[in-house]
Amino acid sequence: MPDDAQTIEALTHSVAERLDALFAPWNRTDEPGLVVGVVKDGALIYRRAFGMASLEHSVANTPTTRMRIGSISKHFTALLALLLAEDGRFDLDAPIRGYIPELAGPGGDPTPRQLLQHRGGSRCYLDLGFIGHGLSLPPLGAALKAQARQTGRNFAPGEAMIYNNGGYHLVSIALERVGGAPFEAQLKARLFNPVGMPDTASVPTDHDITPGVATFHQPRRGGLWRRGLVWTDELRGEGAIISTVDDMLRWMAHLRAHDRFGSPRTWAQLTELPNYPDGRVGAYALGLLVGQYRGLDILHHSGGVSGGTAQMLLFPKDGLDVFIMANGARDADLPGLSLRVADILLDGRVGPESPKVAAEDHRSWLGDWWSPETGMVHSLLDQQGSLALGMAMAAVGTPLQRTADGRLIQPASGIGEIEVRPGPGDTLTIRFGPGEVVYKRLGATAGDAEAFAAAAAGTYFSHDADATATITAEGGALTIRTSNGLGEVTAPLIPLSARVAYAKPGSLLAQFRNTISLEIANGRTSGFHLHTARTRDLEFRRV
Repeated sequence: MPDDAQTIEALTHSVAERLDALFAPWNRTDEPGLVVGVVKDGALIYRRAFGMASLEHSVANTPTTRMRIGSISKHFTALLALLLAEDGRFDLDAPIRGYIPELAGPGGDPTPRQLLQHRGGSRCYLDLGFIGHGLSLPPLGAALKAQARQTGRNFAPGEAMIYNNGGYHLVSIALERVGGAPFEAQLKARLFNPVGMPDTASVPTDHDITPGVATFHQPRRGGLWRRGLVWTDELRGEGAIISTVDDMLRWMAHLRAHDRFGSPRTWAQLTELPNYPDGRVGAYALGLLVGQYRGLDILHHSGGVSGGTAQMLLFPKDGLDVFIMANGARDADLPGLSLRVADILLDGRVGPESPKVAAEDHRSWLGDWWSPETGMVHSLLDQQGSLALGMAMAAVGTPLQRTADGRLIQPASGIGEIEVRPGPGDTLTIRFGPGEVVYKRLGATAGDAEAFAAAAAGTYFSHDADATATITAEGGALTIRTSNGLGEVTAPLIPLSARVAYAKPGSLLAQFRNTISLEIANGRTSGFHLHTARTRDLEFRRV
């Protein structure tokens, strides 16, 4: 009989062969790729790199290549906040304006804890920027100014959840002010150094050269590639960390051990889930998602930047840690790949997959739905046979799930839980946050496009976006041009009814679609309200 060491070696070899096959599509020298690290029961069993770190210089990815981890940075920010709270220098449950008095409007109401759990209700500077100037680079300080300017918000603090990078930016500023050192230096001194992460740093911009970092790649037509750069020079706790697979595996081990710093109460708070006014329990803790996969407990978060993605997945009770990061690997679904790694490593332990809600069983629901009350547009989609829910005319939705009591929900993740059920007549009732809203079916009929064009043409201004929007009709086509003086976003405007339309920016901004609902009084359009998946009820008034 082989001894334990031989058994482990044979098992590791078998697993490596299966994982090599899983990642084989990115094992090439003519495209960017990814780096993978897997630890099981404290032992490193897989550490490999695929594809190119730089197509420009023909340099391959290696296990020591540094990449951005995007929003996986968020729980580092939350942990720093908890450590400063231990020191008595920071209160997670006092309004953020106590640390940032510039937030004189509603943006100062949320607490740091609410902002870290995306429950603050404030609007995000990045999303406002995508609306007003696209991917143009704003000046330093623009992020705080954009959020200090807000007179409106997505919802009242604590009522619901919408993923908000801007909340983490505000908390970063507050931590810098109370911590007595730059935010980036505090992360290094209090988190990275004690754990032994020499290749990890918080880097606010891609315009400064950082050694050892892979080039980020965005695919273009014809097999060409475009360099990916983050959209700001002041990226902070919302997503600025660069790291390696080795450093991140060390960090994930520390997420299990809690042996270098932090009190038991601090570590408990990091994964403590929020309660909502209606009694529901959220899924987003302090920078980490807590949930289950096929019956097993998981802790996870993904990250995305321009031309790069990352995924961190832990099975706390099953001894499995998976970390993957990519610099533009084509068609690489990192969350899905990390779960396939888990299927291989935990074969025999994972339960059955959750049954899909068949789109065919809800054929009458498919299409676009609009609420006169909120102005939001939701779409029910047939997504590879599953019923999925999308917002603001997104091309891809999130599959709905059926709860034990028969309700159809979009589980809480980047957006809080959304429930869909039939309404009176040909309507749907959708619950998000504190209340239910009735949605009417949309579908442009003959004359609606002309009616919308006649009513909407003109120029509008939004105080909260500090942007001007001009709607024009030329040659039968509608266009909306939006600019806050730092850049311009031009998009075709497609009517969905005589009052509702959606803007579909091209190229790299295609994912940032938005819908607008006209405000009509006495036969005249006085303004419109713009909605995206993460920005609600942004008002534009006719000039």
